[in-house]
Amino acid sequence: MQTLEQITYEAGRGALADQESLVMEIRQRTGTILAAHALVASFLGGATLRAQGLSGPAWVALIALGFGLAVAAILLLPWRLMFAVDARSIYARLQAKAAAEARLGTLAWLADAGLAYQELQEENAARVRQMSWLSGVLAVLMVCQTAAWLLALVVG
Repeated sequence: MQTLEQITYEAGRGALADQESLVMEIRQRTGTILAAHALVASFLGGATLRAQGLSGPAWVALIALGFGLAVAAILLLPWRLMFAVDARSIYARLQAKAAAEARLGTLAWLADAGLAYQELQEENAARVRQMSWLSGVLAVLMVCQTAAWLLALVVG
């Protein structure tokens, strides 16, 4: 049976690992949606502009494409996020406590290490929420661009 300290450590480490995984998924999704933006603009946009020229819906599609490219660029920029504790720092912070607890057979130092992971996760949380929101905006812009090109083809 695990101790409370072990559970705390694993929970803190797991929360940070889950957050890192979410950021990686957002970046992968950004690449996919960016490729979709380019394909839609190439095929639907090209066909629309050749057949109809620039119309109101075509301008909406181009604006959605431009904003989509800007949002994707923002998402792909390096964000200040940390997903690992500094080993030297945590050792210096917990070494004395771990040594004292070794004589007592307690593991509160391990819980403190888990809480250090939790602190990093909390420091990243606002930026990760922004990334997630921007990822949703990017997807909506993709839908808007596609719909606008299709409307331009039909209406034009």
